[in-house]
Amino acid sequence: MRVEGATMTPSRPAAFAWLVLAAFNASGAWAAESETDEGRAILQTNCGRCHGLEATAASPLPQAPPLRDVYLKYPIDQLEGGFAEGMGSRHRGMPQIQFSPEQVAAILAYLGSITGVDPAMRSRAVIPGETPP
Repeated sequence: MRVEGATMTPSRPAAFAWLVLAAFNASGAWAAESETDEGRAILQTNCGRCHGLEATAASPLPQAPPLRDVYLKYPIDQLEGGFAEGMGSRHRGMPQIQFSPEQVAAILAYLGSITGVDPAMRSRAVIPGETPP
């Protein structure tokens, strides 16, 4: 097999594949895509029955707001805490699910990807008398 003027022996294709994967990982592109895919899967499994999970789709349950709206409405630290501790709701049928820190990061990465608003750029809640970090 020839690759841009170089001959690859049967033992080199695997090394070449790992090199390509390492390059994607180093750039962050692979990791970011993987995290958003994971976040979407978590939301689909736990929230998609009622809440809209896409950039423009309505929620299957009209009373449940699309999660993109929830993401844009609340400060990021409230979302982090809500997902980690279990979102509360006035709706009795909504389960209270606690997510791990890794799952919360993946969920917020996904919601950021569909809204175009990076979680890292989101404002934090202003608490009276607290000095911002």
